Amino acid sequence: MKTKIYLIRHAEAEGNLYRRSQGQYNSNVTSLGRVQLSALAERFRNVPLDALWSSDLYRTQSTAAAVRKYHPELELHLDPRLREIDVGVWEDLPWGNIAL
Repeated sequence: MKTKIYLIRHAEAEGNLYRRSQGQYNSNVTSLGRVQLSALAERFRNVPLDALWSSDLYRTQSTAAAVRKYHPELELHLDPRLREIDVGVWEDLPWGNIAL
């Protein structure tokens, strides 16, 4: 038996829209992100799934909830180790203000 793993990046979040460094900053999804989440839910509507994991950030939990829309039997496992990298002092800074 083969195992399939689907890796899904979160929907558009405020940091993407406002061009801010997100890293582990806990931003929400945008209105476009909500449209993307609807499409994601439909994409996974008939895909058999055994488990669902996400980081504990809002944008990733919202994304996982979309997948779960048609799979309410799945428990959502939250794990902070699945977060994006911590960008330290750059967290939530506009990209243009980050010195290299």
